[in-house]
Amino acid sequence: MRFKLIMSVKFLMLLFAMMSLKPSSGISIIEDVVDIIKLIQEVSEGVQIVWNLIDNAPVDTSKLPIVLDKHGEVMRRMDELNDHIQHSEKLQAEYFAMTIETLKHEFHTESLLTHKLSEIEDMTKVIAKHYRYMTEVQNFTDKLDAFTLNNFAEWCVKPGSNSLGYLTDALHSNIFGEPEDKSESSLFAQMMANYEKDESQICTAERSPQQYAYDLFTKLMLTELKAYLMMEFSWMTLRESGKGNFTLEMSLMRRNYQERITHSKQVLLDVMTRIGRVYWRCDPMNWQSKLGVSYDQVTRLLQGYVENEVNLNNDSSCFQTCEDYTDVRSQGCIANELCTKQPRCEGRLHSCQFIGADMTVCQSNATSNITSSRRYDYIQFNNGRRLGQDGIEVETVCATGGDLAESWSKWIFWRCNYCFCLCDEESLLSDRYFNLRDTLSDYQRNMVVTGARFVKAQRVFHLQLQQGELLPGGLVNQSSLAWIPLELYDVSNVDIRNGYDYHKLNYNSRAMDLDEIAVDNDTLVVTGARFHVLNNHLNLEVRFSTFNFTTGHLIRPDVDSIWLGNDWRKEHQDKPRQKLMLYDPQVSTKSALHSLPLSKDNQYMEFVSSSVDKDAAQSTVPFIDLQDVVPNPAVSLSGLGIYHKGRRGFGGFFAPKVVTYNFWEKLLAP
Repeated sequence: MRFKLIMSVKFLMLLFAMMSLKPSSGISIIEDVVDIIKLIQEVSEGVQIVWNLIDNAPVDTSKLPIVLDKHGEVMRRMDELNDHIQHSEKLQAEYFAMTIETLKHEFHTESLLTHKLSEIEDMTKVIAKHYRYMTEVQNFTDKLDAFTLNNFAEWCVKPGSNSLGYLTDALHSNIFGEPEDKSESSLFAQMMANYEKDESQICTAERSPQQYAYDLFTKLMLTELKAYLMMEFSWMTLRESGKGNFTLEMSLMRRNYQERITHSKQVLLDVMTRIGRVYWRCDPMNWQSKLGVSYDQVTRLLQGYVENEVNLNNDSSCFQTCEDYTDVRSQGCIANELCTKQPRCEGRLHSCQFIGADMTVCQSNATSNITSSRRYDYIQFNNGRRLGQDGIEVETVCATGGDLAESWSKWIFWRCNYCFCLCDEESLLSDRYFNLRDTLSDYQRNMVVTGARFVKAQRVFHLQLQQGELLPGGLVNQSSLAWIPLELYDVSNVDIRNGYDYHKLNYNSRAMDLDEIAVDNDTLVVTGARFHVLNNHLNLEVRFSTFNFTTGHLIRPDVDSIWLGNDWRKEHQDKPRQKLMLYDPQVSTKSALHSLPLSKDNQYMEFVSSSVDKDAAQSTVPFIDLQDVVPNPAVSLSGLGIYHKGRRGFGGFFAPKVVTYNFWEKLLAP
């Protein structure tokens, strides 16, 4: 009797080996948590193989080399699978707890909801505890008494409110509801709806809503698999102990298992049709936010500049007002005036205005002007108004001593006032260039785009792409991930051309189109991107290539790929692009709140100067977010986009976003 029980345990170990082994397709199930659908299928097939082996097994142990010779390999595979399950569940536990808190806050049903979710947590813990016990049995196969295994097996399969079968059914009902219920009323659907609109969950999980739904589904299916394997093991144990044949009981158990899986899969599919696939990157923690690391900025595109009217015209006259000068150049410099004490604006001056006659100008520290793009720290007017330092008048000592600028009279009747203008100056301190060259994945090696980020190199902003090897089902080999090297160049080189290699922002061409370029065709994945100039706007185009879902191979990507922009969509062809405005924006990084996406598809926003009062218009906003935008784990993409994020009253950031591949195909596959 003990021999039979020991052998049933070893056959169980063989089953786990079959689960964890996979044909050499570049990645194993252990490394691929997304492929839970295939794992379920392989487990079901593996169970049948094990039962066939048991039915045909000889009594003589010398005739069982398939078990005894492979025992070491079986144990190793078993350990790998357990480590994978534990790692996955550890991550999911954090998301699960966060989702509980979100639901409690959202629906104001704390006691009822907490009770329900606590029940779910308790059920999963009980299943996990007994699963660990079953896997540890392998270490004591030569010492276990038949009573011990029989007792465990009977708990798993006997009817009753404390049995494994009851726990499994209750867990499924609590999460996915009943088959006759609407899927949107299930707890699973509620959790996903709240994830999609709760920035804290997206920031922590680093997944698109559809990815997260699949990940949570994976955790629940892993728990379901544990319960299923324990029940299979239990019927195996009881049959080997001579308790009965249990053919009908096993058939019913397997039918119930398949019905639960089918229902769970349908709920997931319904939920995934309603939630998005966009992943965007949240702001870093304050201590991680650093210029040149997590963000950068266009500099000296439109910047506050003080100039006297007498220098704004060829006649050196003061007959007009500051507001009359909308697009001029500084024509000269009167001796002993402010212009002799500050670096001159060598570009054009726009939108001049009169603020006050007399002022003290605190210029930025002259020793740091080589690296700093600011001209002024603040400007204090005699009428009490202050530009810069949040516009608050406080006792401040200017590091450079401060320069007095007083308006004066000319020919008794004319007043030569100081004007506050916006300087558009191309210089070594002005980083205003965006790369226009194509960026392509190494499609010849079956590499596809998996992420994006902005990078500033040699004063040029690039949209850098991450690539990875495409696998069957739209998956990506995580060990192959790498950022595509930048094509670096110097904009001052005579062979490098504006409008061809790069776009130079200026007052008349400083808009960024805010689009999400994505396709619904599940045979297409992203293999490249580029900016081009459309109607004086920086406009994103994305390259898509066809692939075979089953083999994971790109199909003639060198000739059959297509470039798409926002204008290819019918709903946008006759719809004018909407301008998104910034009103008196404070410097982007001064917001105490994390940024939120504020733009919609088919909009645009111009680079503008920061608030005159709060920052003396010294910064160009929005800033550029430099963070990597790569879902975890990385997957193939169905689209890329550029959007604006921030808070009302602040400049915010331009940033890339990605659209993860649509995994409906995997759910619909037989």
